[in-house]
Amino acid sequence: MMDMIHVTMQYSNAVLVALLPHFSDFSQKLELPVPRPITTNHVQRFVTGGPVIEGYPVDVQGHLVLTNGYEFWYSWGHVTGFLSPGDYYAAQDVERVPEFFGTLRLDQSEAVVVAREALAAAGYANHLPITSKKPQELRGPKKYKDQIIPHYHLVWKSEDKGQGYVKVDVDGESGFVTGLSISATNLWRSPPKIPVQPELESEYRRRVMEGCQIHSRDPPPERQAPQ
Repeated sequence: MMDMIHVTMQYSNAVLVALLPHFSDFSQKLELPVPRPITTNHVQRFVTGGPVIEGYPVDVQGHLVLTNGYEFWYSWGHVTGFLSPGDYYAAQDVERVPEFFGTLRLDQSEAVVVAREALAAAGYANHLPITSKKPQELRGPKKYKDQIIPHYHLVWKSEDKGQGYVKVDVDGESGFVTGLSISATNLWRSPPKIPVQPELESEYRRRVMEGCQIHSRDPPPERQAPQ
């Protein structure tokens, strides 16, 4: 059975403080429209924890949601992705589709260049040579009710876990990257130091169970027959 980190408020706060500089640095490299440096005042929600893999150091993970709607993920010593409110391919509500209508200014080849430039700016491209090749999946732009949705979805896949999976979404009107997700062991680095030692879920349950006391109760009083 896979073990998990038992997340306390103290541990969660310590991880958040440790990861905020990494999110700020990543957003600066990609010139994302988020406040910098990112501080706790800009945080809407933060989630940490996750599984513990036997034989590996405890991973420091984090999913950050900012008050402006931008989201970031961190794992294995690097930012593994981000999502903006302007990512058409992540929108769940069909009623939002008109928000993404626009003018197409980039063709598919130019969208690929934008994606590669973003990966290079983040410092990831040299570790993911697969992205120098043609993406295995390239969607966009789309038409909807005689309107153009000028957004692209690019995916590179590799059977080698070192390069793994790379997804980049590009706004073909503004030329901005609207979303990015990567799963590749080539990018793994040592996790940041956290001043709070995490406790495993199994350790927490054992500690709590050992501290439990079973209290006996007096038996219920016998019912008396009505007079």
